[in-house]
Parts: sequence; C-alpha cells; structure tokens
Amino acid sequence: MRSLSIYIHIPFCRVKCIYCDFLSFCGKDEMMGPYVDALCADIAQSAVDFVGYGVVSVFFGGGTPTTLTVGQLERIVSTVRRNYSLASDISITTEANPETVDLSYLTKLKQMGFNRISIGVQSFDGRLLSALGRVHSAEKAVEAVKLANRAGFDDINIDLMFALPHQSLCDFRRTLAMAVKLPITHISCYALTVEDGTALAGDKMLSLRAAMPDEAEDRDMYHLAKEMLAAQGFEHYEISNWAKRGFACRHNLGYWTHREYVGFGVNAHGFVQKRRICKTDDIDAYIGGDFSCKLLEEIDKAAEMTEFVILGLRLIGGIDTQEFAKRFGCDIFDVYGEQLEKFAAQGLLCVSGPKIALTPQGVDLSNTIFADFL
Repeated sequence: MRSLSIYIHIPFCRVKCIYCDFLSFCGKDEMMGPYVDALCADIAQSAVDFVGYGVVSVFFGGGTPTTLTVGQLERIVSTVRRNYSLASDISITTEANPETVDLSYLTKLKQMGFNRISIGVQSFDGRLLSALGRVHSAEKAVEAVKLANRAGFDDINIDLMFALPHQSLCDFRRTLAMAVKLPITHISCYALTVEDGTALAGDKMLSLRAAMPDEAEDRDMYHLAKEMLAAQGFEHYEISNWAKRGFACRHNLGYWTHREYVGFGVNAHGFVQKRRICKTDDIDAYIGGDFSCKLLEEIDKAAEMTEFVILGLRLIGGIDTQEFAKRFGCDIFDVYGEQLEKFAAQGLLCVSGPKIALTPQGVDLSNTIFADFL
C-alpha cells in the first residue's frame, strides 16, 4: 500500500498577520459553514483516486483551523475517516493560535482524534508580538501550551520566529528560555522574512523593516537556538526544526522525503504521481463546487533527482547515496559530482559513507548551495 499524507487548508483568521503570505481571510465567518460543506464534499469525491493508499498523516493548516467550531472540525475529520484508509499510528495535527483555544475546545480536539497540535506562539515578548500584529499576549501563549498538555496532548509543537523588528539577541534568549520550560516536544524556529504582497512589504512598514536585525544578528540568533535547544534535549533534525526523540513531525518529513500528498481546500497544493497540483484560489468558486486541480508541473526524472537532493539536504542527517541509486538507477556523483566535490572542498558538505549532509557552515549557506543544484 502506498503512503499518502493529507493537507487540509482552513483559510480563516481573526487577524491577518503582517508577514503572512498564505491565502487567508478575516471577517468572513459567514463563509465557514459553506466552506466546511465544500471541504467535506471535496474530500469524499476525491477518495476514488486514492484507493490503494494508506494515509499516514493529516495536517490542518491555514489560516487558523481553530477558528472553526469543534463540530465543524469533527465533520471534516469524520469525512476523512469514512473515505480513506488510515494507518493505525496516523498523525493528525492541527495548527492553532493561542487566542482561539481553551481547555474545553482542546479536550474535544483530543477526543475526536487529533494527537498533535502546533501552536503559533512566535515570541514570548509582548512588545514584539504587538509589533507583529499578533493578537495574543505572551501570557496567553504560555497558557495555551499548558492547556493543550492538560487536555491530553503529549505531542505539542510551538512556532517561534527570530530576526523580528527591534529584537535583540537577549530578547530571543529569553523567549527560548521560556519555551524550553514548557511541556513541548517540538519547536519550529524560523527567521522572519519579508514576502511580496504582505503588509510588511508595503511602504507603510518601511520603518519596521528597517528595525529588523541584520544578517549577522540573524545568524547569531539561529546559532543561539541550536545551542540552547540541544542543551535541553531537542534534536536538530531539519534546518528549522527541533524535536525531542521520537517527536519529529511525520507530516513534514513526508514533504522532505518526497512522499505523495493531496491538498483539500482553497489554494491547497498536492504532489501525486509525480504531478504538482493545486486547487482554485477563488474561495467563492470552491464553495460553489469547483474542486478541480490545476496542473502546476510534471516532475521528470531530472527534476525529481534535484528535489531529492535539495529537500533531503534540509534534513540534518542528509541524504543516502544508496537510496538515490536505488530510486534513480544511477550514482549521485555521476549526476552532481561537480557540486558535491566543490562544496565538500569548501567545508560545506560532509560525505561520510553513504551519507551526504550539510555541515554547520553549510546550513548557514544552504540557500546558496541549493541554488547551485538547480
């Protein structure tokens, strides 16, 4: 049976973050019911295409999935269960923002089958949260994590960001110190980036962008995260992700190891049978029953090999040359020998037996390295 992951996009938020470039809507509560109806119809109708697949992970992202009612989320989960073959040890994750959950809500999520939660904390500094336009307080973020633990979640991720406007290294140290005291098993930690089309990229935010740490300060914060999280037993398993042993994100590992996945919801993306596809980005059309998939790209052998290398090198453990040979019928050094030898000579790649991985210096220059494989 082939493995499949399912991504479900919930495009509703209470407030649009200034840095967010995902498709999401605020003040559209009247659309939630019809959208859930459409989602369930899409999930059910598409099941015929996935006979013979076993679903190993389901991930609710957004937007903020926990803006939906418990009943609406339960309808979606039940629709997945009725129509797909689920692994006995399936991982079912929802993203959540602190201001959208309480103990009762979290307890019901756990009871309906969610066994992993990812809480959008970003910082435990109220001043920085306000600058980002986040509506929760640092205290509310701490409370949300503790409530999730009380509700029975033993697999809790928090998202943190660094290189925020007006953030110092000491500020970030305090946030990390707070994080590791909480009952969490996973941390996703990213530098703030300015994406085109976001409020942060606009002319009105010029002074805020100017207050962002420079590249050297950005790297200092990243190295601090590596140091402090390692000291608390978090394994650095992917460039931006750390986990206690046994708690790496199974859903995201699927992306990095080229597992097939299908997306449901407006603008949801998928990768099935070597085809990259996405749903319409028109929410009215989606609610109206347009569940068709647009073909974004056919992945040929050359593209698949490149993605194997680039996505695999995001993992701290790196890529397996024997797996490459088994999958593609050729030696990785015959295809990428020039790049591999160059970066190894520069101390950016480590070749050890069948494994090829970025060195710590290589991680810092990963985007430059990845570009050379394209």
